[in-house]
Amino acid sequence: MATNWFFAPSDGSRGGILTAWDHRFWSASGRIDLQYSITTTLSSTISNCDFTLTNVYAPSDHRLSFNFLAELRSLLPLVSGPWVLIGDFNLIRSAEDKNNGNLNCSLMDSFNLALDQISALEIPLLGRSFTWSNHQAVPVLARLDRAFVNIEHTLAFPNTSLASLPKPTSDHTPILLTMSSVIPTSNIFRFENAWLHNPTFRPSVFPVWLQAPSCPDAAGKLAACLKVTRAAAKTWARRIRAPPQIIPNCTFIIELLDFLEELRLLSSHESQARTLCRRKLTQAIKERAAYWKQRSKFRAIREADENTAFHHAQATVRHRSNKIWVVECQGQEFTNHDAKMQALSAFFSAIIGQTGSSVWGFSPSDLYRDQNQPSSSLTAPFTEDEIKSALRAMNRNSAPGPDGFGPSFFVAAWDTVKHQVMNFVNAFHANNVQLERINRSFMALIPKKPGATAVDAFRPICLQNYSVKIVGKCLTMRL
Repeated sequence: MATNWFFAPSDGSRGGILTAWDHRFWSASGRIDLQYSITTTLSSTISNCDFTLTNVYAPSDHRLSFNFLAELRSLLPLVSGPWVLIGDFNLIRSAEDKNNGNLNCSLMDSFNLALDQISALEIPLLGRSFTWSNHQAVPVLARLDRAFVNIEHTLAFPNTSLASLPKPTSDHTPILLTMSSVIPTSNIFRFENAWLHNPTFRPSVFPVWLQAPSCPDAAGKLAACLKVTRAAAKTWARRIRAPPQIIPNCTFIIELLDFLEELRLLSSHESQARTLCRRKLTQAIKERAAYWKQRSKFRAIREADENTAFHHAQATVRHRSNKIWVVECQGQEFTNHDAKMQALSAFFSAIIGQTGSSVWGFSPSDLYRDQNQPSSSLTAPFTEDEIKSALRAMNRNSAPGPDGFGPSFFVAAWDTVKHQVMNFVNAFHANNVQLERINRSFMALIPKKPGATAVDAFRPICLQNYSVKIVGKCLTMRL
């Protein structure tokens, strides 16, 4: 229950702003009152979380909209740290935000420009396209109520979502912003590119590949090698997991010893400690950069410490856009994980159908007997250089299949894994491989549009094991 508040009085039925908080959990340390907004800095009383909240009620008279946008820009130098802008902006960003063609393109462009200038990222609204209606027989619908955050907020509160609430009387749909500082994790094994920056990973994990049990089939042998290597990588990751504060801790020790060095000579132990901290700091920064680069999927920006914050923010935006918060099926909304999975599985199982048996009543060689034969280069056996080129051409940050290994693992461990990989591709070429041992895939669902909730509003994609994708890549490179 709110016990403290700031407010701006309304002008008739419009213009009122109220920012309220519970003093047991939040304290207000600043306030900025402007014509169309109240900006408050809130600090948690039970944790180290804090953020700035700008509560907005923009003018409905669009002759004043440019004054409102100037007000938004004026807030940028006054705000530091995580920032939330939420409320009735009385402006639309694109033609999709309104159900008719009565648009003011100049205002739309100015609104988007102002948002770019303050580096505001919009939180997608789940389950609705519009938040305002004039309640006429032929209604005008528009999306006027929104929530935006800055990059710092994206890093501090990665699990942030925006939902709508019922509107019994108002012509506006209430919106509810939920924020969480918890970084989502998965129990499914994924090979981390960051592990390759740790000097103990390769000698600890790669030799295990050679200890896999024997199997007469090339695909079975490759699957066995991947299985034992996966187990070794998981064991290594649990054993050497670095403390979460290793970067600030190393930075503090280095700065402290640098300060002491200006006052006196450092002892040999202090010099060794500083050298060790510098080495650990460099390694931790490289690992962090690789970790967020792998999750951001943004190929145009290179992996480096200066770009880590960008990749972190990009990964959060991707997670926020792709996460299935709510599933609507047959008029019901499901938020529980098991219920969502059941509804989606039933829908796509009905669409995709069941595997049937196929019978060939003809010979393909007879069909093409009198046709031009393919070039021998297209059907030649695979070479080691060809496989290596295919691996290097793949996106090392793309999502792997069920075995968890991406192309970066095969490239880094090529001297160790090449024998089994070449046996597999050669057996494939000879049509003598049991593909069912390794040809597995995940089906992932991607929203077709922001805020998708209906079961038919998701697009299935297939995440296949890279050991099989190697063959497909080689074949496409030959064309």
